[in-house]
Amino acid sequence: MPLSYDPISVLQAVGYTEREAAFLYLTAVHSGYFLRRQYVRFIQRGRGALAEQLLRRASALGHIQSIACGQARFVYHVHASAIYEAAGLAALRHRRLKGDASIKSRLMVLDFVLDHLDDPMLDTRESKVLHFTSALGLKEAMLPSVHGAAFADDFPILLGSPLRFTFFDEGALSSSAFEKFLGRYRAVLDALTGFALLYIVDSPENIERARTVFGSKHRALNAPGAFSLTPRGFEHLLEFVRARERVEARNEPPTLRDLAVLREGEAIYTTPQHHTLLAELGNGNGAVERVRLRLRQQSGHVAFLPVVLPYRYPIHRFKFEGQPKPELGSSNGSSAARLFEL
Repeated sequence: MPLSYDPISVLQAVGYTEREAAFLYLTAVHSGYFLRRQYVRFIQRGRGALAEQLLRRASALGHIQSIACGQARFVYHVHASAIYEAAGLAALRHRRLKGDASIKSRLMVLDFVLDHLDDPMLDTRESKVLHFTSALGLKEAMLPSVHGAAFADDFPILLGSPLRFTFFDEGALSSSAFEKFLGRYRAVLDALTGFALLYIVDSPENIERARTVFGSKHRALNAPGAFSLTPRGFEHLLEFVRARERVEARNEPPTLRDLAVLREGEAIYTTPQHHTLLAELGNGNGAVERVRLRLRQQSGHVAFLPVVLPYRYPIHRFKFEGQPKPELGSSNGSSAARLFEL
């Protein structure tokens, strides 16, 4: 739900400039981690005092810690609960220190977001749930979740036609994470009239493997008569309509096939678009061919779009720096006070 206050102003109140506050808010929402170059890109200035100013201020306030990556390079972790509270993130999901692969993935997310600051985007879990349930009419049970948390991957979704989902591959050795992602999102993707999946990497090595996985998971979408709204094919939708009519008429007991189709259809045909189709197909008078033709003409395009980020990440084996470096941030725990009382 929308915040009842301006988080940028809250962060400014403790001493950050407007640009510093905006960047820390963006980092807290999308990543939890940032690189010096990402802040420089955000403020559209060259290297120099402004980046150093942010690091010194955030370190002095106990809001960041630095993670040494070797060769005098650092990743900065926004770990103070006060920043996440100001951003309205009660779960503080990016506050906890993660492993190398997860940190790299979050840095990639932040780079992608910086590349798309002018694009309308679903960035928080709350905004995604609201969009898919209220704007698109999907049941909350259809949304991708992990341990009951919807959209737990925290990957941004770009609004538009079609919706553009994102998956970030930090260089995984297997496709298991991508396969699990597609499995979690299957119900949502099947309910859309079209979508694009941006497969985001910093190296092209895994792209073809991922393309194969995506194709195998979405074969049905490319089959004759199988569109996003009808993943089992148009004939399955007709069979569902006829089975439901026979059951409602009560002229004869339903067959085992009727019961199986009804069980399958009740899990698939759940959106307002499906309800409109079902009502139209029940009208007769040539409705079947009209709906079939319209679906063929309006069927959404399903696209797998690789995106290779032109950035490099100093991620090898993370180690906390041995000695605190105030100008870079500190790996010591924060005792900073809350920015405000929630």
